[in-house]
Amino acid sequence: MSHPPIEVSVIIPVYNGEENIRHLVESVLVETRINLELIVINDGSTDKTREILNSIQDERLVIIEQPNSGVYIARNAGLAAHRGKWLILLDADDAITPNMIFNRYTKAEQHNCDVLICNGWRGNPGQKLAGWEVHRQQIYNRMISGFEWIKHAVKVREWPHYIWLQIVSSKYIKENNINFHVGTSHKDILWSTELALANGRFYISPEPDYYYSKNTSSITNHGRYYDPRAYSYIDIINKLINYAKSPEYAAVSRPLYIHALRETGHLSGLYRKKIKDRAAVRKSFHDHIRFTDLAKGVSGIHEAWFLIRLWFRLR
Repeated sequence: MSHPPIEVSVIIPVYNGEENIRHLVESVLVETRINLELIVINDGSTDKTREILNSIQDERLVIIEQPNSGVYIARNAGLAAHRGKWLILLDADDAITPNMIFNRYTKAEQHNCDVLICNGWRGNPGQKLAGWEVHRQQIYNRMISGFEWIKHAVKVREWPHYIWLQIVSSKYIKENNINFHVGTSHKDILWSTELALANGRFYISPEPDYYYSKNTSSITNHGRYYDPRAYSYIDIINKLINYAKSPEYAAVSRPLYIHALRETGHLSGLYRKKIKDRAAVRKSFHDHIRFTDLAKGVSGIHEAWFLIRLWFRLR
């Protein structure tokens, strides 16, 4: 007997998520109006995460065990295993609204888009305050291209690259060979950029359906991870510049250079306040990034002054 096709695959990587993982898994599995699968990748947890997952009896739950390899390798394992027409990627320490999966699926089908981006709240359930939305300046409720999204997001200085706001066509991902770059942090930026560079059909909804809770105990907020975060930023900036140089993306070359320069601002903040091995980070920066390329992202006196100060800081 054949099973009906899976409409939505939900992927959750988790590392030591015993405090929240049961609640999030059950929040997903309560959805029965569509045929879904939930793939949870246990990334070498050392707490009770494995026991909690194994105690949940639902044939739609797929558990993948792997040695601790990082969130991006875990997500790629989920990508390789998923079978759904649509893909939703969640973080293990956040929360969703009761109708999130169904509503995203319905909107994505209705608008026949490649990528649907919804909204979220910065905070926990019960903190839905005005102004706490993740984004407020997007092109809402009409179809745009990926290139249009890049241009607009850079123009308004609001790039909602957060993967947990998206539902993405699996066909679109496979046809464009999109997966997660390996690294310590912030590779969601490259994932969302590559979704947009494939220049498919994007539809953005202003309606929040997700609660993003900043996890201060996350490994990326530990002191020993500040240097690896800097190397991740260097990799991201380098790749954004390389995208900008590609003739294939000539139509968005200028916005990509601007975006690369703005990400350099985040790197600069880390370098000034939190980096331990400054010499090594400085060398990596000069090995991978040229100031002449960053200068192509200057769009005003503020950016020019930032670049001058950065040059003196890193020379």
